Amino acid sequence: MIAVRRAVPEDLDAVRQIGLTTWPVAYAGLASPEFIVDGLAQWWSPEVVERGIRTGITLVAEEDDVLIGMAGVGREEDFWVLWKLYVLPDHQGKGVGKALLDAAVAALPDGTPGLLLDVLVQNTKAIDFYASYGFGVPPVTPARDLGDELQWMYLPR
Repeated sequence: MIAVRRAVPEDLDAVRQIGLTTWPVAYAGLASPEFIVDGLAQWWSPEVVERGIRTGITLVAEEDDVLIGMAGVGREEDFWVLWKLYVLPDHQGKGVGKALLDAAVAALPDGTPGLLLDVLVQNTKAIDFYASYGFGVPPVTPARDLGDELQWMYLPR
């Protein structure tokens, strides 16, 4: 059975391992090898993962006491943003991502109007997953320019 809970500092290594395992698989064929290497260094370092656990909303999915997925939510300007949602490849397609997304939405503070995320425009698998959950075009976004490679998606609450 899959259980989702808030991450604790002791989950740091397991959360990082989820990222280090899934990031290359998720972006293979969609992004350059340099993008993958840079992303691993930038977003999955011990310091960044620890900061997400300490100051953001980091959720983990576990099965039989083993972490199999994670989601990370934080702030950008006045917006709540889903920064990360990754499930180990051999656990994908089994409802883990939906369980993490349900928990992320439920963890948002009362009065939060919705949840943003950015996604690679070429990542149709992720875009389709988020669209099936109800994400669409955001009414407003942070000022940061995503360029041509990323797009914002929004889930109203």
